[in-house]
This record gives sequence, C-alpha cells and structure tokens, in this order.
Amino acid sequence: MSEQTNPAEATATTAADAIKPEGVDNVVIAAHFKAEGEASQRRRADFLNTWKRNVQDRLGIASTAASTGLFNETQSEINPDWSLTKTKTANLYSQVPRVQGEHLMKKYAPAIFPFMKQLNYEISDRRGHVAVAMEESLNDTVNASGIAGVLVEYAARFDQVEIPAQDIITLPQTDPMQPPQQLAVKDIPPDAIEQMIAAKTIPTRMVDRVISDMFSITRLSPTELLTPDGFLGSNFDDGDWVGHDGSMSWAEALVAYPVLKPEDKDAVMGASGHPEMLSSDSDKVRQSQMQKVRYRQIFYWRYKVDPNEKSFKAIWRLVYVKGKEAPVIHEPWKGQQYDPKTRKYVGVCRFPLRFLTLTYVTDNPIPPSDTEAGRPHVQDLRRSRSQMFESREHSIPVRGFDTNRVDPETRDLLTKGRIQGFIPFNGNAQNAIWETARASYPAENHEFDVNTMGDLMRSWQIGPNQVGMEMGSRTTGTESGIVQANFATRIGQERAKVANFFLGICEVVAGLMALYSDFSILSDEERQTMQVAWDQKHILHDLVLKILPDSTIMLDTNSQLERDYKFLSMTAKSGYVNVKPVITSIAQLSGKDPADVITDPPPPSEDPNISYRFSGKDDLMNVGVMAMLVEKKQAPSPESVRAAIEILKAVQSGIVPQANGMPPMPKEPAPGEDMHPEFALSNRVAKRSRDMNTGE
Repeated sequence: MSEQTNPAEATATTAADAIKPEGVDNVVIAAHFKAEGEASQRRRADFLNTWKRNVQDRLGIASTAASTGLFNETQSEINPDWSLTKTKTANLYSQVPRVQGEHLMKKYAPAIFPFMKQLNYEISDRRGHVAVAMEESLNDTVNASGIAGVLVEYAARFDQVEIPAQDIITLPQTDPMQPPQQLAVKDIPPDAIEQMIAAKTIPTRMVDRVISDMFSITRLSPTELLTPDGFLGSNFDDGDWVGHDGSMSWAEALVAYPVLKPEDKDAVMGASGHPEMLSSDSDKVRQSQMQKVRYRQIFYWRYKVDPNEKSFKAIWRLVYVKGKEAPVIHEPWKGQQYDPKTRKYVGVCRFPLRFLTLTYVTDNPIPPSDTEAGRPHVQDLRRSRSQMFESREHSIPVRGFDTNRVDPETRDLLTKGRIQGFIPFNGNAQNAIWETARASYPAENHEFDVNTMGDLMRSWQIGPNQVGMEMGSRTTGTESGIVQANFATRIGQERAKVANFFLGICEVVAGLMALYSDFSILSDEERQTMQVAWDQKHILHDLVLKILPDSTIMLDTNSQLERDYKFLSMTAKSGYVNVKPVITSIAQLSGKDPADVITDPPPPSEDPNISYRFSGKDDLMNVGVMAMLVEKKQAPSPESVRAAIEILKAVQSGIVPQANGMPPMPKEPAPGEDMHPEFALSNRVAKRSRDMNTGE
C-alpha cells in the first residue's frame, strides 16, 4: 500500500535503518529485488513491439503506415479487431455486480450486511471507480497485451489534534472537602472535554486526525507491470513478488516518501527518463511524463527471503525512486497488521497488485491477446482487400472507336473525353464505338474472405450472433439455441476468470477497510450491530466474497422487469421482504418517476379483521350471533322480518300475494290430481308408449 502518512510522524525506512532481524540483511534483500525488477523490465521490453502492433491493429493502422507515417487515403484498412474487442469485452463484463459475503462462523452473520453495504459503496463510482479499472483492464487483456494489472491502495491526509493523554480524567475539584472525581473520557460530553483542553486543566497529547481519505482502484498500463522472471504459473499470488513502475508529481512524492528532501528535486525529476508507452501519440505523453517522479514499487512474500518469518501471509513493501540509489521505502506493508490474539494477519493477505489473464499457455504466464492470436487471419483479410483494390484500379473501363468512320473533329473530342451529346457518323454507328472487356475480380476470393472471417471469429470465440449480425445461412430456432448454449459454455470460463479478478480487487478493498475505514455511510444502528457481532479488526478471517453468476452482464429492460416481477410475486406476501424498493425499481424500468407514482400504503386498521361462518337456522337463532350481526349492521330490520313472516305464511297457505303487479303463483297440484282434465291425447305430442296407453 502506498498510503500518504503524516510527514510529522512518518519515518521512511531505508536500507540503512530498516528493521534487521537476526541473520537477515535487508540491504541484500533490497539489492536482490532491484535486480529482479530490472530483469523483469528487460523481459517486458520483448513484448513492447507486439503490444504496440496489437493496438494499431485495433485502430486500423497498418504496420507500414505506423512505422513510416505514410497512409494510403485511397484504400480503406480493414480492422475487425475494433468490433470484436467491443463485443468480447461487453460479453465478459458490462456492469458492476453487487458483492455479497458470508462467513463460516454463524455468530458473525449480523455484521455481514453492514460490512458489504460499505464495501459496495467503496467500489462504486462515488469512491473507488472499479468500473473504470475493469473496462480498461479488459481492453488491455483482449486487445493489447493479454495481461492487465490493477493496483488497490489506501491514501489519507492528516492534521494533528489535541486529545486527553489518558482514558481516565480527574475533574477539577470544586469542593476541597470532597475527594477528587474521576470519569472515563467516553462518559464526558465532547464540549466539556474541549473546554478542559482549552483551559489546560488536563494533560493532553497530539494525535493524527484523518482529514480526507480514499480507496483507489487504479489500472496500470501493461508497460508498467513487473512479474518474476522465472515464474511460469497463472496465479501471480504464487510468485515470490510482484511490482510495477509508476510516476507521480513532486508534491505527491514529498508526502508519500518523506525521506525525499527539496534538494533532491533536480536529481529525481531529471532522472525520470522516457517511459514506455503503447499510445499512438506516445511522444506527447512521454514529454508530460518527464516532469514527474518515476518510481518502482515491489511487494514480496517475506518468508521467501527471511528464514525467521513465521507467517506465510506477511508482505513487505519496497520502493525505489529513480535518481536515488537506496530504496526510499523498505518495510512491512501497512495493508495488513499482525494480531497477537489470533496469531494471524488482519487486513489484506494477498498482493494489492491484481492481475488478469484470460488464457494460459503452458509455461507462459503472459499469454497472447485475442488480437495477437487472430493476426494471421486479419493479415489474410487485409491482403485480400488490397488485391481487390488493385484489381479495381487496373480494371478501368477502356473504350474505342473506328477512326475510319469518325470525322477528325469528333475524333479529337472522343480522344479527350469531352463528348456528352450527339456524335455525327458516316452511316450506321452500331459498331463504331465499343467498350473493351474488363477483368473481373474472382468470385472464389470472396469465399476465401468468408472462410477467413469465420476462422477469425472462432479464434475470438465469437460468432455472428454475438456481433449483432445475421447468420450466413438459415438456421432453425433449435440450432440457434444450441449455438448460443455452446457460446455460453465457452465464454463462461472466461467470465469466471473476470469474476475472480473482480472479487480479488474487492477482497483487497475489504482488507483495507477493516484497518482504515470509519464506515461513514452506515447508520448508528448498523454500526452498532456490526461492532456487537465482531471486532472489525478481526473480521476477515474466513470471510468469503461472492457475486451472482452472470451478474457482471448488463440485462435489457424487459429482462430486468421480468426478474423483478418474479421476485415480487414469490416474496411479496411472505412478510420477510420490503417490497417498496422492488416496486421502485419496476417504476424506474417502466419509465415512471417513483416520486410521482409510488406512495406509502395507508396504515393498517386498528380493528382486527375477523371473519365468521354461520350455517343453519340454529346459528341464526343464537343470541350471540344475532348480536354480532347487529354490531356489524348486518342484521335484518324489523320491517324486513315482518315482511318475511308474511311471505312464509302465504307460501304455506298455497297462495303467494301479488307483488309489483305480477300474477299470483299457480297452486301446486295435489298428488294424483289432474290439473288439466280437458287435455286429450290428441292435444299432446305422443312421444312415449305409456302416453298412448293411458286413458283417453
């Protein structure tokens, strides 16, 4: 970590006064890693020309034009790497996922959510800007160099403040007859403490107070990365050390490295040299970089060089500034602290310099990028495009005319190409003017281009569908689904590597938070919950960070709405979910302003919602049931009861009184009584044999 400490108290540890355990010479260790860094820089120089060409290929600049500065404006330079890089990076990472955490110890569970809330805030665009570093790193990996690096640091600026020298304060005596009263500092109001400090009635001491701090997540150029020369793996935490070159202003250097003095400025600034750049306009960039302090920072595992080191997690930091022979920093890295209680390191237990590679080639820790792997195919496409232009240039239409049949004046106009109107001829001019046959571009060359483009996309693991183009041949929906599933399988492996790279960055930020964060965005209740559950100085033991699968890929609006609908329908009535944020998200995705369309629901009624079920006349004749119906104003009125009694009496007598002008209901026939004796068989339709056998 390269934090900026208070110059009044900070003491830079140089090779002369560094910590020297018995049997360990830090001067020798510093010289060893200085030689390692120089060897890594020489090996890095072998890649520079290739990396520059990769960037030029994406920009569509031919290697000859880049070296000579001469461009052929009449010929378009084909550069499929432009669209392929955009497509590949978008399929690997297009949004910042929300980080989740879990701990193996269940008693720490209440503290997980507040800690993750602060972590997601620190990596957001409000603070760490991890999205910027991720986008730049992916472009480095896919196009430029096949490897990318991100440095995570904590930096702070301080001033000094006067506080009580002891935790227990003896209050000034107001009554000499009473014994002195002692109180803990935490039990005294802050205003009272300030008054006692101003009155010099209590002993005080000066301490640093943070004025401004930040967690920085910075992408480093591939030309600045340093890796062990003999390391052959893909997990750079397994190496002995990692490092990088960098630059900063003189004002920043004075704060970061207090060992520097004003008289060192000329030597340090003059020795900055020309940094290596991949920019197409690198001359201007180099000129601006020459006015900065150039340094080399190395992080190494202490146990690799110190036999007395008991922990495999101890990391030391070594910094060289160009123009100074001795290191300006050589000390235990301040991104971690040893906890004697648990005998473990608290904070970050990985290198703060995180590396990303998408491909591993045996014993080649720095793999080729996709642009470099597909260069032979791009060269074939460029060669074919050049041949096409040459064919068109030499196939200019050629016309001729019969000089015996065209008069001299017209002949002169035809030769100069000035004829646009009628041409006079002697006789029929059918064969007097003609056009010679032109050489056509071979059709098979187009087939070669199609096959070459297919080979290029296969090397990138991208198809026409992912680029946003239609397939060359018609396919069914099932076939398209199979192709997309296979693409998801191939791209899923690289997405997992990108996710691990992202989580590695978050883990370093979380470790630095454990040591230096004041958890500013948490409420008092959340901060108290976290402090009760665990001591924030010990929280990173067995803490696991994770993200949801494919959460790094941005979804379209309809997909997000579908997810919100499903979540809302499954959990809204459970009682365990606050549905307002989900409804707010739905309103935003639907194009509505949540402030206008969303309101809080009315408070619940104080009366409980009680339901009853009554059945049968016995329930309705019960006094308690009738009392409840009367209370709810659902009991019938006396008039309704009297009217019902009259209706029931009429029904029992067989005559229903007229109502609303309707005729009375017919009387029900007695058993065996013929209601229509006047009917004969002929007056009815005989459909059954028994009707015909009845009496006439």
